[in-house]
Amino acid sequence: MKRFSLLVGFVSILIIIGGVFIFSNDSKNETEATPPNLPDSYEYYWGEGCPHCANVEKVLGTWDNRDKIQIDKKEVYKNQENAELFKSRVEYCELPNNQVGIPFLFTPEGECVVGDTPIINLLEQIKFEEE
Repeated sequence: MKRFSLLVGFVSILIIIGGVFIFSNDSKNETEATPPNLPDSYEYYWGEGCPHCANVEKVLGTWDNRDKIQIDKKEVYKNQENAELFKSRVEYCELPNNQVGIPFLFTPEGECVVGDTPIINLLEQIKFEEE
């Protein structure tokens, strides 16, 4: 009888370990972030009344290359659809909560840039083909 109990215990442990392994692989596949469709243009997320966004807007308004690339401006305070897209872009980049904010730029390559100075610096570094 003791041997039977040991055998049942051993088989039970194998079943539990196998179940954990199977379910852990399934849940991993479900939780892995699928990349969103990358945009063809730059997506610029901003909020009305945001002073850092105003700094970027000022540069965008006077930037010599503003007509060479497409920048889709998306206000997030009043537009829920833009706010949801912003959230999905942040999740894609796996940014920690303390590094999330506006202004925010999502590039066609899937890069996330947060803050007025980093966005302005990135814009100034974009290389354009000579016309």
